[in-house]
Amino acid sequence: MNFNTIDLHKALQEIRRANATNDVLEEVNYLLEDGHHKDLIVKDQIKSKGRKPRKLDITKLNPEHIYTLEQIKSLCIKYRLRFLDASIFKGEIPYMAVLRIKELEKENDCKLEGFKVVAPKKMFQLSDKDSDPILFLQLTNDRFYFIHKWGGEINVFRSLLAFPFMNVTTMFWSLFLMALVLTICIPTFSAYLFAFLLVHSFIGICGLACLIIFSLRENLSDIEWDSMYYS
Repeated sequence: MNFNTIDLHKALQEIRRANATNDVLEEVNYLLEDGHHKDLIVKDQIKSKGRKPRKLDITKLNPEHIYTLEQIKSLCIKYRLRFLDASIFKGEIPYMAVLRIKELEKENDCKLEGFKVVAPKKMFQLSDKDSDPILFLQLTNDRFYFIHKWGGEINVFRSLLAFPFMNVTTMFWSLFLMALVLTICIPTFSAYLFAFLLVHSFIGICGLACLIIFSLRENLSDIEWDSMYYS
């Protein structure tokens, strides 16, 4: 054995053993920092503007999570929601959504872009934790892949309140029903008087509804469901 020589490999192993605890802590910190950095990148991808949808291998996606534009439109109209680019979404993107996107990127070996959000219009103006946003990834041919849903649940009465605003037809029948109920509550002694009151009640309620809708800058759901303008 030559005492003047040193096995560099063994020396390196001894150094590693002596500093094992510090190395582990440094490695953990590195992984945490690297993971946090990647999370920030994914959040930037979600909020990026003007990105085209990427063509993915459909066989690697869950078919139960793929929705058509018409299906999403029906949901938005029924519950008076908006379907807009994630870049103008003002709420916080939850960590579970970020994790799901990272999983999809790993499965498809690509960077995902072109995200959209279904949410009440106020979620595109300010943050509201009690709303119920849904994050989608835009595919091709008007297909969208469900990523994550978070926040509170939509109230079951929301569809009833949103029904008059679905389209012109639902607005007409809602106002007519209100006029009919109002007329029934008024004592009448002839069919002619009942019809007279019904017609004029309907006209008055329509005028009042127009005044309220215009003053509140509201619009019908089948018109504004994908509008990026406050209406």
